[in-house]
Order: sequence, then structure tokens, then C-alpha cells
Amino acid sequence: MHCSKAATYIQLYMDKRLPLKSLRPLEAHLSECSSCRHHLRYLEMIEQSFTTTNQIIEPENLTQNIMRRVAVSVRQAEIARQEAQADSQFIPLRPSRSEILVALFLATFATLCFFLGQPTLRASLPIANGHDSLSLAAINAWEMLLNMNGNTLMLMFWVLGTILGIWITLMVAGSEVRTIWFKAVQDRLPVW
Repeated sequence: MHCSKAATYIQLYMDKRLPLKSLRPLEAHLSECSSCRHHLRYLEMIEQSFTTTNQIIEPENLTQNIMRRVAVSVRQAEIARQEAQADSQFIPLRPSRSEILVALFLATFATLCFFLGQPTLRASLPIANGHDSLSLAAINAWEMLLNMNGNTLMLMFWVLGTILGIWITLMVAGSEVRTIWFKAVQDRLPVW
């Protein structure tokens, strides 16, 4: 008898389903094969450990406790799903009044500079004919921007872009992150 067939017979023997005609060949194989004898002893030890274990009596309210825990976990999963869904929805930025005023000022200044840079449009404006101080300052600022060195202009745009990027990041990040960032900046500022 081969060990593979003996393993099947050993399992049937443990289950008390091995026919008597197969019992004698199994006993003969077990007397010769130490590996199969070890396998049989191992299965007998496992079966004996099952019979010697103490049974635990379940509490009376076990079903209610399990159902309560399932209900709580389902409710927590639903709350987590709703929070994830709420976080994934886009919340538009709501700029403050000061931010709106700054944007309006910059847009007005850019439009005014554009008009003052065009001689035909400048002549059509009653106040921007080049004789008042406001139009002269705007014309000079616009001419300075147009005649500026390319590297200086790139540095200025880089600085403005960096400041704008930090501002946008802080507006999107939320008040807690803004507070932490401002505190970190204040900690690094030199004290006079």
C-alpha cells in the first residue's frame, strides 16, 4: 500500500468509516511506515484535544449584542460614505470683500494702463490726455513695463506668481492650515 492511499484510509479510520476488509492492509502498512504512524498519532491528538475542551456557554443577549454591533457598524459606514461624498463635491471659493476689492483694483488698473498705452484711445479719454498727474504716472508705469529687461520682467512675474500661488493655496487649504502657516512664518521672522 502506498502512503497516499494509506492517508485516505487513516482519515476514514478516524471517522470510523473504514470497512473491515481495508483495516488489515492499513494496519500492515502502519507497522512498516513510521511517517504514516506519526500522521495517525497526530490526528488522534487533535481529536483528543477536541473532546477535552470545555464548552463555553453563550450569554443570553449574544444575538442582541451582535445585531447592535452590526447596526452601529452599518451606521458608521453610512456616515463615512456621506462624509467622503461631501468632501468630493466641489465647494466654490467665496472671496472676502477685501479680495474682491483688490481684484477690481487690479482689473481697473490693467484696463487703464491698456487704454493709456494706445495713443488713439488715450486721446478719446477726457482725463487721460497726458496733462494730469494720474495719467502721467500710469503712462510712465506702462512704458517702464514695456521697456523693461526680459530677465527683470521674468523675475517680477515669478515673484508675483509665487505670491499668487501661496495666496491661492492658503485660500483653498482652509483656516486651520492658514493659521499653522502664518504661525510658522511669524516664528521665522527676525525680531528687532
